[in-house]
Amino acid sequence: MAKVFAPNKQYNGISAGVTFVNGVGETTDPYLLSWFKDKGYQVEENKEPENIDESEETTKRSSRKKSE
Repeated sequence: MAKVFAPNKQYNGISAGVTFVNGVGETTDPYLLSWFKDKGYQVEENKEPENIDESEETTKRSSRKKSE
């Protein structure tokens, strides 16, 4: 999920359907990310897998196999 940083760091509210708390919102919608960039918002896109629980489970299974 990408983080969107509003120009006003104290902004709390909803813009383009995205909820902001202390100037930070989150969305995965590519159209909205582009829209925010065009309007001067800073967008930080996360390149890591979104489902951390699944990767943790895979790691646990791998660890169990090594210890057997």
